[in-house]
Amino acid sequence: MVWILLKKQLLEVWRGYFFDAKTGNARSKASTAIRFALFALLMVVVLGGMFTGLSIVICDPLTSSGTGWLYFVIMGAIAVLLGAFGAALNSFSSIYMAKDNDLLLSLPIPIKTILISRLLNVYLLGLMYTVVVLVPTLIVHWVTVELNVALVMTSLIWAILITALVLALSCLIGWVIAKINLKFRRKSFVAVFGVLVFLVLYFLFVSSFGNLIEDIATNVIYYGELVQESSSLLYWFGLAADGGWLALAGFAAVCAVLLALTWILISRSFLHIATSSGKQKKAVYREKATKQKSPASALLMKEFTRFTSSANYMINTGLGIVFLVLAGALILWQGSTISVSLHLFFAGIPGATAILLTTCICMMSVMIDTAAPSVSLEGKSLWIVRSLPVSSWQILQSKVNMQYILTAVPALFCSVCAVIAVSCTLMEALMLLLVPQVFALFQSHCDLTLGVLWPNLTWTSEVVPIKRGMAIFLSLIIGAVSGLVLGGVFFLVGHITGFTLYFIIVIAIFCAATVALRLWLKRSGCRRFEAL
Repeated sequence: MVWILLKKQLLEVWRGYFFDAKTGNARSKASTAIRFALFALLMVVVLGGMFTGLSIVICDPLTSSGTGWLYFVIMGAIAVLLGAFGAALNSFSSIYMAKDNDLLLSLPIPIKTILISRLLNVYLLGLMYTVVVLVPTLIVHWVTVELNVALVMTSLIWAILITALVLALSCLIGWVIAKINLKFRRKSFVAVFGVLVFLVLYFLFVSSFGNLIEDIATNVIYYGELVQESSSLLYWFGLAADGGWLALAGFAAVCAVLLALTWILISRSFLHIATSSGKQKKAVYREKATKQKSPASALLMKEFTRFTSSANYMINTGLGIVFLVLAGALILWQGSTISVSLHLFFAGIPGATAILLTTCICMMSVMIDTAAPSVSLEGKSLWIVRSLPVSSWQILQSKVNMQYILTAVPALFCSVCAVIAVSCTLMEALMLLLVPQVFALFQSHCDLTLGVLWPNLTWTSEVVPIKRGMAIFLSLIIGAVSGLVLGGVFFLVGHITGFTLYFIIVIAIFCAATVALRLWLKRSGCRRFEAL
């Protein structure tokens, strides 16, 4: 029974490779093979090649200086982090939030059997991530150093124990996420906050990792002594793979204890978390007057409610809001440095600084594309909004208005920060303030046009129109190209037209394009929407 349930779990994980989410039909064997080949290319060639290169860079300096254990500390830590965080969300969704929990619990299947199959699924996913790091780690080390049986055996056992450690950590992280999920009513905001924290930590790690590795390779002895003195656990962790049998035995004992604790924790909490509906606020009737809203306000509120109720929707179509706010804060903080650098670099091109900053603001605005999937997200419930006593244009206009509001406000904040922090003329200030607003208006109409032209109302998961829809794909391409053209053309013809005339031409082009798209939406767009 365990293997049957595991097979079911694996088919659910890889369902997108075998079935078309849009139509529900099975994919052809060629299409499935191509998808698996591309996935293998990503994992083996891209990620595997990256970690192979890292192993080659640091293995020889560390092993030749007698600190081979530090090599295993670095690569082992990367494997643990990648595997644990890669499988953590899967452990949360496949153990506690699986859609078939109620069905399986109603069948005469022991809870232990269900849990074992779920844990094996999490283990295999974590194994997929850790192998990408561990295989090049071991191969590069074996090629670099003089091999003996003890070294090969300890490093192999160490790699196997790391996969067990990854299983325990990913399950513990999934358990923490599940407990947090029960405490909060607005789970979508919690998910968005978690993703933002992860992105911040990721960018901080990536930005400092290269310099850290270079510094370690240059000062091997210093860092080896520092780790030995400050953290004996890390030293024994690396020594376990470098021929230290006693350290390996201790590492195995720690992994065994963690796995046992993980099993006890999950087996005792699974039934409670899986069958819990989460924190529910007790409804108390309070009589109060309700203010009547106009149809436009009610439809706009409906769009915002749909946006804030879905973590997938907010993360994938609203991340530009965060980038614009952070960019504005960064410009205020480092405005003088940015201004001096840009003015020195483009000293012979008047207005270049304003053009570059405007282009950056517009490019970040492209990441706010809520209107593109908004029609598709109506799905099979489209008839509800169509049955309301409002016109099709009012429905479409509410989708445009939401994206424009979400884009215009943070873009204006970023523009104001740029005007305050960077020295510019009056015309440059107008460029920074007006062009991003006109661009946001154009982009919102363009995104909705794409959403009407390429709707998908037959999806089974909202991720399909949000992440894989043609409208989203074209929206990002058109927006990025428009932003690049805005800045690129200036450096080609700006010296001919002059900054002021170029500014006027840009405003005129975006306004004309917006008017054309708006007229199409009010006429042909409404007819296509009504025919869905």
